[in-house]
Amino acid sequence: MHQELTSDVPRFSPAERDQRWRRVRALMREERLDAIFVPPNTGLFDQLQANVRYLTGIGGNCFPAAAVFPLDGEVTAITGPNVDVRFWRERQDWVDDIRLATVGWGYAGTAIERLRELDLGTARIGITGLAGNTRSPEGVTSFGIVDGLRRNFPDAEFVDATLVMERARFVKSDEELSFMRAADALVERALAVMHREAGPGVPENVVYARMLASMVEGGGEIPTMILWSAGRPQPPSNQHMPSRRVLRAGDMVCTEAEARWGGYIAQIAQPMFVGRAPEEYKRMFSLQQEALAACYESLRPGNTVGDIVDVAARFSTDDHECRLIMHARGLGDDSPMAVLGHTRNDLMRNWPIEENSTFIVKPMVRTRDRRKYIYWGDTVVTGRDGALRLGRRAPELMETNA
Repeated sequence: MHQELTSDVPRFSPAERDQRWRRVRALMREERLDAIFVPPNTGLFDQLQANVRYLTGIGGNCFPAAAVFPLDGEVTAITGPNVDVRFWRERQDWVDDIRLATVGWGYAGTAIERLRELDLGTARIGITGLAGNTRSPEGVTSFGIVDGLRRNFPDAEFVDATLVMERARFVKSDEELSFMRAADALVERALAVMHREAGPGVPENVVYARMLASMVEGGGEIPTMILWSAGRPQPPSNQHMPSRRVLRAGDMVCTEAEARWGGYIAQIAQPMFVGRAPEEYKRMFSLQQEALAACYESLRPGNTVGDIVDVAARFSTDDHECRLIMHARGLGDDSPMAVLGHTRNDLMRNWPIEENSTFIVKPMVRTRDRRKYIYWGDTVVTGRDGALRLGRRAPELMETNA
């Protein structure tokens, strides 16, 4: 790079970049891809920008960016015209070829220019996000972008590269794990704020705001996800935003809180009562922790996601059902995934556990009428002997002093 890095932000080493690029290109050779185009998409709390950031180090705070990643040759990042390119050169030293999208934030035109330079008019080109995303099986990529590429390269073959990038991002390096541990520490910090601030008469949104502020003050990025619900009786599900309703003694608060460190996401699911928890919920929490420990023990190479689904289901009783919620964590909308014991297809169910893959694991225990439920979970890294938590706080059913 020709410019000194002056921005104080988390960043990865050139060695990390080199090993990532080698892994992606090895997978490209398996799929006979000459290039991958990664379109911009800032959806799902910026998680759909994961592939661009994984390949270039560019992104954050819902900034739209794209990338052209050739099997051979220089990697190109495409950024929006509202941010000076020098800004991105200060924040990363992986990619030097940073080009602006056309006026009006048109990314296809700049991508077409770069693909022509690479002489890929008759190539096999992968596009991420066409189909099969973890939470968006129909795809997340703009029809206009795909249509523009096809019209300008009528002799090229365009294929879906979503799974190629999911496979590349699945196993984490030591540097990636260090970022995820930093993110997990930010979540624990935010949950301590929740425990301290939540009390009768305090509006939900005030507690939420102070949790989020603690993450930003600690060096975390926005946007980040904090799912939230509070009430008595227990609300039927979490919501994406709190209301201005004031908390009351006896309320149950459920949250799935995430933090980002350099784009990397860690999550903790934490239940809390404003005041003392009912004995029934304490018994449900105890059963949930037994199921969680069994899932951790089974999260090792040689098993599949479907195996972990079956482990959690064994803890169902006459009064309660236990169903697994689990998905990979890292930069974004990460495969594989199981929700309440269901996987979308055989690909997800049969996905093999690999060493140094990272998951949020949170089996849910709920009454047979499904009116009461509880789950707790932390981000974990898998190993030969099972899963290890990234966090340090002891699992608990939080209670306040109300």
